[in-house]
Amino acid sequence: MKKTHYILFFLLSTAVLSWVLPWLYSLCFAERDREPFVSYSPINDCFIVTDFNTGSKFDEPDIFEVDPVTQAPGRHYTMDQRDSLLPEIFVGQLSAKGMLPDSIKGVEITMRDIRMNSWIFTSSPKDLNRSVPTVYPLMESMPARFKFEDPEVVLTMPGHVVITDIESNTVDETKTRRFSKMFADKGFSFPAKEAVANISTRKGYDNGYLIIDNDNKLYHLKMQANRPSMAHIQLDDTIVPRHVFVLENADRKLYGLISDEAHDFYTINHDETYSISKLSGIKFDPEKDRMTIIKNLFSWCVKIKSGNESTWIALDPDDYSVLAVYNFTNPTSMSRVIEKWIFPFTTSFTNVDDKYVYPRIKNWSWNAFLLNAILAVIVLFVARGKNIRCTISKTVMTLVCGLFAFIPLILMKHINK
Repeated sequence: MKKTHYILFFLLSTAVLSWVLPWLYSLCFAERDREPFVSYSPINDCFIVTDFNTGSKFDEPDIFEVDPVTQAPGRHYTMDQRDSLLPEIFVGQLSAKGMLPDSIKGVEITMRDIRMNSWIFTSSPKDLNRSVPTVYPLMESMPARFKFEDPEVVLTMPGHVVITDIESNTVDETKTRRFSKMFADKGFSFPAKEAVANISTRKGYDNGYLIIDNDNKLYHLKMQANRPSMAHIQLDDTIVPRHVFVLENADRKLYGLISDEAHDFYTINHDETYSISKLSGIKFDPEKDRMTIIKNLFSWCVKIKSGNESTWIALDPDDYSVLAVYNFTNPTSMSRVIEKWIFPFTTSFTNVDDKYVYPRIKNWSWNAFLLNAILAVIVLFVARGKNIRCTISKTVMTLVCGLFAFIPLILMKHINK
């Protein structure tokens, strides 16, 4: 029984230390984000990079332009010059100083034009890698008083359509028949793989749901005047939608965005035919990569972050052709390098890329094998003269788990004394 207690103590201690020690290390050597701020300038048609890591002080960053062809750094600027090169981002600063230009590239510029044509889209793996309830609230897209109200019914699709009244928790037979007929008329195949909407009353209009059915067909669903409105969005055979994103921006130019199985990215244009446009130069896996799109009058600035690699792509807002590309690799800090020589692996229950909680072992490092070997020799020396099989087991565990196994083994040796 005593031997069993020691084994359980050892295994539990090793597991806990593989979680706690790396966490304490990262807490002691916490790092701030070292990525620069990058945006595309409509004034000189170059990326403007604001790097806070190379300046002499945090409030004195290194600001420079990047050649759109060679990606080589060019002319350097002050912060005031940077503001003038990015008028759509620093519009408040320029307007307060009376320096907002009247026009850019022959296009008249007003505060209203900037607000109406500017929006930001973000996507993170954590938004997708999670369990999603298959109950979909339905908003009224055409409210009688032009003010959105909280949904009164929900849609479920357990192999067929069911509309349930939220207050009474009973099936709304009338709406269920209407929606069921609409789904059948449009050739919808159950079950739905994904259904996405922006359920919020704080928006200018409602674009309803984008739904991917079991046959990878894409649909647009809204409830208008308590009746269903549904459209089948025609896609080329080469486009197999994986994820969809609903947009409800002030310019009303898009219904949403599509990410397909090939990791290409498309827009669903706000027209009668639901035309599809491909974003050139974009390869994006929303389940692994992070994306930020900053849209304005003269460009789309798309940032894709994958691991330590970040890529900014400037696109023409009309035909989505590539205007410029800038790549940046976030350098590995010395503390992260040292960490790989100390810990052979780490254990965690959460991950920045999903919302699941379960034990997971990651960050395996062969660099820590040297320290593991040294600790294994110490264990072999301390445990000499004992049971040979037990000594070999302790040595092997230390060789594999390193510091995580070494600490409880030394404690156990002390307890035995």
